[in-house]
Amino acid sequence: MTEIVITGSTGVIGQRAVRELLAADHRVTGVTRSERGRERLERLGAGAVEADVFDEASLRRAFAGADAVVNLLTHIPTTDRMADPAAWEENDRIRTEASAAIARAAQAAGATRLVQESIAFVYADGGDAWLDEEAPVAGGGVTTTALTAERNARDLFAGDTVVLRFGLFMGPDSGSAQAALAAARDGVSIATGLPGAYRPTLALDDAATAIVAAVDAPPGIYNVADTDPPTNAEVDAALAAAVGIEALRPPAPAQPDGPLARSQRVSSRRLTEATGWQPRLRAGTEIWGRMAI
Repeated sequence: MTEIVITGSTGVIGQRAVRELLAADHRVTGVTRSERGRERLERLGAGAVEADVFDEASLRRAFAGADAVVNLLTHIPTTDRMADPAAWEENDRIRTEASAAIARAAQAAGATRLVQESIAFVYADGGDAWLDEEAPVAGGGVTTTALTAERNARDLFAGDTVVLRFGLFMGPDSGSAQAALAAARDGVSIATGLPGAYRPTLALDDAATAIVAAVDAPPGIYNVADTDPPTNAEVDAALAAAVGIEALRPPAPAQPDGPLARSQRVSSRRLTEATGWQPRLRAGTEIWGRMAI
């Protein structure tokens, strides 16, 4: 039985990860600073510990006795504010300052493994080519600080480090997925990039099982996305079918240039071969019919 402490344990992914880790017979404690968070963790069957995620001494106490630390901290703005760079400031601080404090504290507390959440959108545009973990990365937007968090986990922690580069989360409590479905009901696509660009997507529940796999995976970087990432055109066709219309209108104004506009046909083969993990559905096309009910 592994003793695991999770930062970001009460978030959309964190709560799912707690459930899956407990089901796999691990002992789980979540870091929280609120009574509501403590109650939520206790309802799930996990322990709770209070800590300031920007304060290394506080985190060191929280991580005492942990075999593994899992950092799932993010602060993603609501979809109506995503275009505002200021809305990302807290998430950037988490990716830079908090990730460093967590890595140092995990090291000082004697943990032997650190799992760091990252994103699959760090890759440069690959066109139709499959992108494994050795493919070139390109900063820009939220990917810049995601790469900083990866670097902090690798450089500031001497034990086994696992980085999980997640695809775009899909599910009923994903803000971006809800926004895409709402726009589809109005007949509009909100896809960025060309119709033939590949989009790495991932069901929230499958992200949680990948975190369980990461506890025992060999150290390294792993992509975590649909086995067969869909194109923007495929995603839009599935959305249109889910809301009962023939096709979606393209977004306006012109599609922006940024990480989400790149074609990223991300391969998760490394994680599957190392651990046996596989997504249970092709989230980019199969989630919409479930959400639209």
